[in-house]
Amino acid sequence: MFDLIKKAMLTGVGLAVTSKEKVEEMAREMAESAKLSSEKGQEFVDEVVGRSEKVRAELEDMVQTAVKEALKKADLPSREDIAGLQKRLEQIEGKLG
Repeated sequence: MFDLIKKAMLTGVGLAVTSKEKVEEMAREMAESAKLSSEKGQEFVDEVVGRSEKVRAELEDMVQTAVKEALKKADLPSREDIAGLQKRLEQIEGKLG
């Protein structure tokens, strides 16, 4: 059971990092080898491409979340923090100059 889950996850990651053109090509080859009608073959290709795009978007979200969490744990200033400091510095310079 674990191997099946592992293979499914690796397949999902593989689809996420593979280009749309390559996914379409692989899906078309699979449809041809399965001897699907052109209509069924196109449905299969569309489904695989759609899943690929969905998995890619989910993977991007997961990576962005992980990066944000890592930066938060590193206690680095955000863009907003730096912008706020810049604004305060400009105000102080205005009062002094």
